[in-house]
Amino acid sequence: MNSEQIAKLAGVSRSTVSKVLHNYPDIPEETKQRVLKVASEHGYKPDVVPQLMKTSGQKTIGMYYFSKLEESVYERINANYNIALLVAVTTEAKQRGYGVQFDLIDLTHGPQALLDGINSDFDNHRISTAVLVGLDDDCSFVTKLARSNRHIIVLDKEFDTSTGLRCLYTDDLSSAMRACKHLADQGFDRIMHIAGDQRKLAGRKRKEGYLRALGRLNKERDHKCAPLVIEGRFTIEHGYNVGKRFLEERLYEQYNGILCGSDMIGLGFTKYISDRKPEILDQIGIVGFDNEPEDVFITPSLTTLEHNYRYFARMIFDLEQNYSEFKAGVSVKIEQQLIVRDSSVPKAKRRHDLPLQEYIGVRT
Repeated sequence: MNSEQIAKLAGVSRSTVSKVLHNYPDIPEETKQRVLKVASEHGYKPDVVPQLMKTSGQKTIGMYYFSKLEESVYERINANYNIALLVAVTTEAKQRGYGVQFDLIDLTHGPQALLDGINSDFDNHRISTAVLVGLDDDCSFVTKLARSNRHIIVLDKEFDTSTGLRCLYTDDLSSAMRACKHLADQGFDRIMHIAGDQRKLAGRKRKEGYLRALGRLNKERDHKCAPLVIEGRFTIEHGYNVGKRFLEERLYEQYNGILCGSDMIGLGFTKYISDRKPEILDQIGIVGFDNEPEDVFITPSLTTLEHNYRYFARMIFDLEQNYSEFKAGVSVKIEQQLIVRDSSVPKAKRRHDLPLQEYIGVRT
């Protein structure tokens, strides 16, 4: 039971339940006794944690990560992103005097159970803001959480902000176009796209950016390049399988630029080519997304577009602390940085002998 359910049974508002349980003096005795009776019958007691939070005045950000527990691959490939984001938010929280609560969005028991859990976190003052991470197109429950007095921030997903939702996402469309231009400027202008999950906003926008960029390149150049998009998941396995197809179908005779939907795709693709026909890697340019730690430990090191996790974290707290300004809802696009490494430059320009600290990449 939560305070909202107690309020319904007692025929009062949630705020009245809260006032009764916190012994406010302005509640009529009859109302007070009715609420206490319902609470007692259902064994309801306010949590100790919210009481302490109220006493200390500390607010808490709730970080809810979308998870499909039956998909172990999904968990593995998102580990670096999730950890980096959580570290950035926790660091920012310490600087601003907030706490952080971590939980998973698990739809195993249905969306209503999830809604009840997050509603309970709000109603019992465990959190002041809910940040939802990694949602896909099946997560329509989010709009049911939105209320005029709630801080709901969604990362990497577009929703109707008229409900008061705040959406933060990377500008993947522009980033994909920028990556394609970089490849073309280096001489790799016959570009294909190994796309990620199209149920994710990032997957769709990166594909759209690729198609726009290729259309622009075809107009600017005498030769035409037929678009090729191979869709799959944001996984090493997907990249590895496309690498196999790339060699078997001799796609390297048609394409010399590879835009990967994620670094994990790029790592899998590079692994397959490197093991079987490494000379092909000297003839093609590759760009990924996410700036995974493994990128600098493969040959050639992987050019990538990097999330600005610190900026994401600052925006989360800026939106939380300026709620009145953004209570009508807002969408914010965040730029990504291009980190140029060996995989996207001609062989003659590659920097094999640089110290690791420099080899991490040149941000542009």
